[in-house]
Amino acid sequence: MSLSLHLAPESHLLLVLLAILAGRKGLVQGQQGDGCGHTVIGLESGTLTSKNYPGTYPNHTFCKWELRVAPGKSIILRLGDLDIEYTEDCSSNSLKIYTSSSANSSYGPYCGNMNEVPSTIQLTSNAMTVEFRSGTHISGRGFLLSYTTTDHSDLISCLDKGIHYSQQSFSKYCPAGCKNVTGDVWGNLQQGYRDTSVLCKAAIHAGAISDDLGGPISVILRRGITLYEAASANGILTKTGPLSEKRMQISKDCSGVLKNRHFSASSSWTEKNDIGELIVWSPDKANVSSKGHPWAWAASSDNEEEWLQIDVGERRNITGIVTKGSTNNGYNFYVKTYKISYSKDGKSWRIYKSKNSKEGKVFEGNTNDQQLVRNNFIPSFVGRYIRIKPLTWSQRIAMKVELIGCKVLQRIRQFGNPRSSKPLPKPTGPPTESSTLPDPVVVEKHTPGFNLMVILIVVGFVVIISAAALLLCLYCKKRKTGPRKDCSFIEVCDKSVTKQNCQRGQLKPTESEIITYTSEEGSSRNFTENDMSEYAEPDIIQVGITAQKTSSTFKPSVDDGYTIPLVVSHYDVPFSGKDHEYAEPLSNPEPEYATPFVEQSTDPEQSTKKNVCIVKVVPATPEAL
Repeated sequence: MSLSLHLAPESHLLLVLLAILAGRKGLVQGQQGDGCGHTVIGLESGTLTSKNYPGTYPNHTFCKWELRVAPGKSIILRLGDLDIEYTEDCSSNSLKIYTSSSANSSYGPYCGNMNEVPSTIQLTSNAMTVEFRSGTHISGRGFLLSYTTTDHSDLISCLDKGIHYSQQSFSKYCPAGCKNVTGDVWGNLQQGYRDTSVLCKAAIHAGAISDDLGGPISVILRRGITLYEAASANGILTKTGPLSEKRMQISKDCSGVLKNRHFSASSSWTEKNDIGELIVWSPDKANVSSKGHPWAWAASSDNEEEWLQIDVGERRNITGIVTKGSTNNGYNFYVKTYKISYSKDGKSWRIYKSKNSKEGKVFEGNTNDQQLVRNNFIPSFVGRYIRIKPLTWSQRIAMKVELIGCKVLQRIRQFGNPRSSKPLPKPTGPPTESSTLPDPVVVEKHTPGFNLMVILIVVGFVVIISAAALLLCLYCKKRKTGPRKDCSFIEVCDKSVTKQNCQRGQLKPTESEIITYTSEEGSSRNFTENDMSEYAEPDIIQVGITAQKTSSTFKPSVDDGYTIPLVVSHYDVPFSGKDHEYAEPLSNPEPEYATPFVEQSTDPEQSTKKNVCIVKVVPATPEAL
């Protein structure tokens, strides 16, 4: 719910003084009373809570926050939680919000729970006062409130979770100060986060925003995984979580691991092991990715003047650092806190600071010698040399390190908007290492050409294999469809010739076996010149020493040595179980002849004249065998 309020001006001395002190600066802050809880105020956003939140707020307390943003901007509020014990007219316990403008305007007082107040309040002023009072009460968590300017209407609360959103991808604005607000996070940047995690705290862990600034986040909801692993980053230790329906992937640009070119240090510790070997804990062992040794870099002395330096080879946009302890079972060495300095040339050094701070930022390091701990630099910086200065440690200064970042692209300074009134000199040559460079702009370089090349290679390989398989199939098919030969007993005949005719061609009778007959015209015919395909002859099979040139349907005599069927062909009669069945010879003593088929003439006179050809079948004699 959004509500615009108008109030007459009230004389608040403190507010006037703050406005005078603010001058042309953007946001000012003021806080007084003994009932103030967690309070973080950034440049454009912040978070306020009652004392002991989310526990029960104390009795008889009061707190007042006064805030102001840059002229020309208005404030938008987001109530993440409200649980104030109800009294009539909220006279005992209440939350009240009001502004200073040309007319009096206030919002509240409010008590009860979230069902009785709007979750979003939009003010028309750039100044805001929040008051919380408590009397005698029994229960109540108090309240949690976040605010920003109306430039970020997509503001969410520190308590919002991934399960509160159904869109596959969405963008929101997180306020400053969510890191220490109650709420659990499961998972890590690489795997993703369980959708029951609070969004803004997960974004701080991922390095997408900083706790003291807040900022926009982009979230993609994907299918959940079986197990979410815990990790420590930016002062937040996540939990190990079970399977979930969805998981959150929080976008983070420029998050690649930089290849460390060279390590150096102020000193190195040297020791002797149990067998007298000399062990040097040198800087070249400080790379987190290095394997093959259980040691790290360790300083020879324990004081804040020790440092470890990394040269990444060229100027890079540095967005984060990962640290680890000694990882040696015999020692428990690690750095608890440290500061960062950076340089472009290795001579002029700058201490890394937060955006709204003048002091060097102190980073939270390791809590043991085994776990990886990541800290992101928001804002990032450009440098070639990075120096780590330990502040506190366990037993001895020792650590392994790797840097996170990406390449940079120089932003071209526009001559229409110079930084100073002095004209810019025309460049006479390429910039040198000592040249003053403009502020860099982070650019993520993607190489889609590599992926395209891989796809083309795979597609080409598939096409070649498919073409080869097709040609092989066509070749095999052509061979199968060619002329095929069939085998007889003596010669090989073309398959187009029937088996019977093929055998007939091999069994042409001799001259002595041919009987010549004279036709009615008196002319004789030699049947050896006729086409043998006009006659039907049986197949010949030779078995053992007994053989027949022709198959017979007559029962063989005992003298022929009959013991088994001599003819094995399609003429055989199926075995009945006792003896083979044969046809008995006819009583006619005349020899059996096979008469060829002769076409009858349509001429009556010619039909009376017939050419008769008789072939005599002579059984084989023992001498012929």
